[in-house]
Amino acid sequence: MTQTRAPVPPQGSSPAIATLLAALVREQATLVDVAARILRDRATAEDVVQDVVLKLCEASVCPEVAAPAPYLRRIVRNAAIDCARRHLRERCRLAPDAEADAVPAPCTCPQAHMERCEALRAVLAALAETPERTRRVFLAHRIDGVPQNVLAREAGISPTLVNFMIRDGTALCRAAAA
Repeated sequence: MTQTRAPVPPQGSSPAIATLLAALVREQATLVDVAARILRDRATAEDVVQDVVLKLCEASVCPEVAAPAPYLRRIVRNAAIDCARRHLRERCRLAPDAEADAVPAPCTCPQAHMERCEALRAVLAALAETPERTRRVFLAHRIDGVPQNVLAREAGISPTLVNFMIRDGTALCRAAAA
């Protein structure tokens, strides 16, 4: 087993940093275990503990700590949680290749694109034929997300009538798109 050398605190650093570094060397195995339980990877846990050592060495001031071991465990635990969150964000951002193959291309077939455009034109033409008030209420609710009770209050009509107008507009659009 190799002998672990205590990190040398920087010149002019507080005695509290030297105390924490000495405690860190004594508790290194425990601290790695704390991080490994969170990260489920011993190599990454060792990296987290080394990052804590570097941060302590770079610190110019440090508060006096009555119990350095629990203080260090808390620091390592927080650093491990931050590391786990960072890894999770990275995994979520980068989709694996297997999942990327299942994602459809935006426009794979010109025929399908043309059919969607024709359906959209038919829906717009059907909406143009509806009464102005019905069209305005329908678009405000379906496109802008305005709640029905707000539309009723603004138009000076009952919420039930707003509901019927939206229902009729939806049925009209579905029929035009079919």
